[in-house]
Amino acid sequence: MTEFIIISILVILFAGFLYWAYLPDYRRNPKEFWRTLIGMPIGMLLGGLGYSTLNDKIKKWATDDKKKNAK
Repeated sequence: MTEFIIISILVILFAGFLYWAYLPDYRRNPKEFWRTLIGMPIGMLLGGLGYSTLNDKIKKWATDDKKKNAK
């Protein structure tokens, strides 16, 4: 039961962090917000594992940078 309470508190804190950290980005452009929310952790993971080219592709997708994507 104690584990459930601890995990619940951590989930609530994480949801609060996401809400306050990404709220300005969501207000700017909700479509790019979801790309950022999905692409950022994946890009960080790939960059940490040494896949910098995949990280760059994810970054370009998340930011919807069409000028750099056209290369």
